Amino acid sequence: MDSSDISSFIVANCFDQESFNNHGGLLATGKKSKGSSNSTSMEEPIRNQKSSYFDCDTNRNYLKNNKRRCVSSLSDVQSRLTSVLPTRGTPNTSTIRNLTNLPDRTICCIYHIPKDVDTRVGLCFLKYTTGEMILSEFMDSQIFIRTMHKIHIYQPTEIILPSSSLFPTVSKLATIIKLNISETVKISEASSKYFNSQDGISVIKNYVIDKDREKTIIEELIDKSYALSASAASIAYTDDLIAKSSNDALFNFRKLRIRYEGTENTMLIDPKTINGLELVENIIDKRGMSFWKFLNTTCTKMGERSLRNNILQPLTDEKSIIMRQEAVKELQGDEKLLEQLRKHMKVYQDLDRIFVKLLSVNHNAIKAEQKINYVILLKDSLITTQRLKAILEPIEFESRLLQEVKKIFFNESITEIEQCINKYINEDCIWASSNLELKNQQTYAVNDSANSLLEISRQLYKNLMNDIMEEIEGLSKEFDLPLDYSFDSNRGFFLKIKKGEINDLNSLPNEFINKISKKNFIECCTLNIMKMNVRLKEIILEISSISEQVVLELLNEVVKYLSILFMISEAVSILDLLCSFAFKSFKENYCFPKFSTNLFLRQSRHPILETLIKGFVPNDIVSTKTSSAVQIITGCNRSGKSVYLKQLPLLCIMSQIGSPVPAESAIVPIYKKVHARVCNDTMEMNSSTFSFEMKEMAYFLDDTDQDTLLIIDELGRGSSIGDGFSISLAITEHLIGTKGTVLLSTHFEAIPSILVTRPNVLHLHMQSRNLPDNSIRMSYTVGGHASNIVNNAIKMVSPYFDPHIIEKAYIISVLLKKIEDGSTRGTLTDIERKENLETSKQMKKIHIIVEVLKEVMTGNEPISLASLKAIQTDFIDTFRE
Repeated sequence: MDSSDISSFIVANCFDQESFNNHGGLLATGKKSKGSSNSTSMEEPIRNQKSSYFDCDTNRNYLKNNKRRCVSSLSDVQSRLTSVLPTRGTPNTSTIRNLTNLPDRTICCIYHIPKDVDTRVGLCFLKYTTGEMILSEFMDSQIFIRTMHKIHIYQPTEIILPSSSLFPTVSKLATIIKLNISETVKISEASSKYFNSQDGISVIKNYVIDKDREKTIIEELIDKSYALSASAASIAYTDDLIAKSSNDALFNFRKLRIRYEGTENTMLIDPKTINGLELVENIIDKRGMSFWKFLNTTCTKMGERSLRNNILQPLTDEKSIIMRQEAVKELQGDEKLLEQLRKHMKVYQDLDRIFVKLLSVNHNAIKAEQKINYVILLKDSLITTQRLKAILEPIEFESRLLQEVKKIFFNESITEIEQCINKYINEDCIWASSNLELKNQQTYAVNDSANSLLEISRQLYKNLMNDIMEEIEGLSKEFDLPLDYSFDSNRGFFLKIKKGEINDLNSLPNEFINKISKKNFIECCTLNIMKMNVRLKEIILEISSISEQVVLELLNEVVKYLSILFMISEAVSILDLLCSFAFKSFKENYCFPKFSTNLFLRQSRHPILETLIKGFVPNDIVSTKTSSAVQIITGCNRSGKSVYLKQLPLLCIMSQIGSPVPAESAIVPIYKKVHARVCNDTMEMNSSTFSFEMKEMAYFLDDTDQDTLLIIDELGRGSSIGDGFSISLAITEHLIGTKGTVLLSTHFEAIPSILVTRPNVLHLHMQSRNLPDNSIRMSYTVGGHASNIVNNAIKMVSPYFDPHIIEKAYIISVLLKKIEDGSTRGTLTDIERKENLETSKQMKKIHIIVEVLKEVMTGNEPISLASLKAIQTDFIDTFRE
């Protein structure tokens, strides 16, 4: 596999939908999430390190000891600092933030023709802070579920619609978008003339990074006229914004990282399910635990974003999932390697936000005074890459995915970039964070050979610095004062005197001017020092001007290697993701799932709650297409129904992103859609509980098929008994015909009684039992027969109410039971009904054991006699339950 295909391979097996570039799929960046300090942690403590060419503490010692020490050259400075620097200077986090932080701004251009019968939608997401253009086109549902899913993933700050969608009438799509986005998201219109597919082709030709890939990308997009139209409008809108705005965040791009994102190979999880399952954010506490935070043990910002995007869009290609599993298994098998990789990846800064600045025209995204620091940050990233290369070099991976990641680290272009930087920048050049360090860095960073005028200017700089030091030393001797000094980029050098050394400002000699009293120091200056500061500023400006031209030449050289730089980011992203999965499950009792058309989870646990609840009770979950595709779960309040339901989609998502899952064994289908209606008690303020529930159900029923996992918690709550039961029964009847995997819980005991004889319907009950004190003990295990507990809700709330109220509730319950028995008695006797139900349950158990044996026989691993006997014993023990 040659280098041009490596990136494409990784994207095909990583599917980082947030960050995948046109050159074989180049990763990008996303919004910073809370609790993600891992990505900026350093290999060594940085606060104890000094990284300047002209160290302030050393110069203070010079003044105190009355010894002349001055900067003569870069090598002189470096040798003087050798004893102070135990390791290479490390970038200061706050300074890096100035280089990489820009406000997250993403526009989403949507093209749809309201008058058309079909629901084809073209999308273009343009991420200003990462230089990404993500195109997508698909046939959506009547309520535009997939469009809202994309919007939820990329979280645009502004949505652009064609004027035809807003005038003369607001289209259905525009209405749905308006009702389902945050109030902070701006909706704007653009003239329909800008949505032109031919202009979209021109956008691809003009902005694609790698011209060698231009033809391939155009061929991929040539029939995606809606997506191309959206891309043309996004560029026109951006150009208009840049022309009207002075916002630094809107720097002009010379190139963009263009990619097409299909919908065929990833799972659809609708926004309501994302919120309900708290996949990326805790509903109640924004800083609380979410599924993403729980799984996030990544070391880099790139890996963190990749994890988020994989959770929201899990894979549906079995080969790609298995390839990830093989890589995770291999990393788990070498604990030392896993520890080393994670240790070195923690040193990485946000590579995507570093590299993207090279996409701007004339590199205007990098401020002039930051260009040298930027180059050093770039160089430090390459040094870390070389360290990872050294770790990987002796390792012979069996996993193909890890082999391809390793190849990227051994790309010759990485060494060429380093050599290019060293040709322009002195190899001893280190990071600068303070004002004085930055000035000395700007003075000495560029190699003398890059421009002959630098040597002359530096000699002047050196002499003037010596003069300033001598002036300060002379003042200290003349007035017998312990003078210290500081440097400010605006004021230049100024003097400092500790407040214990002098009485007040007026006691200073007249030679000291511009006196200012601070908390611990008195600051002042002299006329001579001010004159020298003016001259110093002129020399620094001259050196900076020459250095900036040299650095600009360097950056133009580095731009030629943009594709490999982004491939490095990709490789780090997928390696970090795989290491995260291996690290998370290393000491846990997790297993690697296998894939089939049926669902068998043995001793499965809720991934988050098992870590929070001591003695968490696991459960088996079995679902086959023929005997238990629709499962109705009943049980007392607080018996564990919601936990049982929620853990299934979480485990399926973990399975399809390549992660091990918390279970003894797992065989799962590959779902293309997951919908979940769960009870978090967060309802619309202007809608009743029942009305809100029915809106969600209509949303899900429209998009449920045989590849869908649908979870419904407490179907029919919030309405009258009659109406709630009727609509709930009708919905369940409809779901039986969808052929999807459906798990629902309900308090309407009559629903499973009516439907349990259907071939693919299974009734399960969360077990509990009465205690002598009339309380209820929950076992939190699911069983095939209902616990013989009546009035469980009344018993549960008894401690909270007056005994007279509880007694009255029991009386009313008895009366209702008599009415129900009289109205539901049919033509069959109780004995006949019981026999039919028992036969139906036994037939389903036979179907299930047959499916289990099929899975065992078709598996790649041999089955032991003990395992077969265990399956037989379990079947016999539960057959007559």
